[in-house]
Amino acid sequence: MRKLRIALSKKEKAEQLLSKLEKLQERDEVDAAHYEALEEEYTALLDEGKAEFKKITEKLSERLAKRRDHLGAYAQEQADLEVRIKVGELSEKKNRGRLKKLRKRVRRLEKQVEELETLVNATSSKELGGFVDIPLKHTKAGRA
Repeated sequence: MRKLRIALSKKEKAEQLLSKLEKLQERDEVDAAHYEALEEEYTALLDEGKAEFKKITEKLSERLAKRRDHLGAYAQEQADLEVRIKVGELSEKKNRGRLKKLRKRVRRLEKQVEELETLVNATSSKELGGFVDIPLKHTKAGRA
């Protein structure tokens, strides 16, 4: 998900910029006024990235919970149908289409759950396809 990747990239960029700024200050290569202004801007970018990340992952977590619920229900329905066919209560021939649909739904939901878990558990932009370099002027922190 591009928005999640961008949020993580903002956070990572801010962390990198703050780290470099700290090193410059330690070597007395930046004056106090510039240091304070840039630290404030980069901290705002970091906070912006963290807030966006949290908001997106909360929505994804809700979606993941729903998909897991649906997966459980369809998997149970599939298992019930398979058992009823095995014991001879239901005809395999007459229920082949229904069983095929259930299996397809279960596979699709398993894939969706796996994809959502990857997104929810991501800790870096690298896990989502790589860093997206957003110019500071395109962020709320850069416009402040």
